[in-house]
Amino acid sequence: MRIFRIVLVSFLLISCKSDEENKFLKKFNPAEHIEQMLKIEKAIELYDEGTEFFKMGDFESAKKSFHKSFDIENSPISLNELGTIEVAKKDYAEAIKYFNQGRKLDPNYWPVYINEARCYEKLTEFKKAEDLLLLLKKQCKSDYWITQADFILALIYFNSRQGCEKVYEFLDKSQSMTTYPELKDPYMNFKNYVETNCE
Repeated sequence: MRIFRIVLVSFLLISCKSDEENKFLKKFNPAEHIEQMLKIEKAIELYDEGTEFFKMGDFESAKKSFHKSFDIENSPISLNELGTIEVAKKDYAEAIKYFNQGRKLDPNYWPVYINEARCYEKLTEFKKAEDLLLLLKKQCKSDYWITQADFILALIYFNSRQGCEKVYEFLDKSQSMTTYPELKDPYMNFKNYVETNCE
């Protein structure tokens, strides 16, 4: 069984499909899935600035802005972005530090769980990823984040060769990913790959 790699950056993905293709899918609204918000205006400005730098690929400037935002308002939102920058640089160990700090600051900020687990999966530390996702599933009431956790569990079980039955069990649990434009393609790509390669 080969290792399957898939890019899934939790809530940051934006669908490039046309409105016609997506008219039967739920419109993605992060506010529906993330309860936390930055509240201090200057922290918001710096966060937005960091986001713009990140889009341009200027990671160092983005980091500075997110750090300044965090200094003004201690929020897991800024820590999650700092971790995402490290993921983009493929420094998964450094990313984990930010995601872990975010979980300690706010144990109910679910994106850091997903992103930290993805880093463990990239490092083939499957047990750590599994434990983290099972913790999310135990504490979280959001179907959106639980669905993502189930999908990554399916990915982990495939890559750690825990048997096709277990992979399919968690693929079935995460099938509602197909109703979200930004999650449908990763789900279908992996499902098709499993159907071809799971033995």
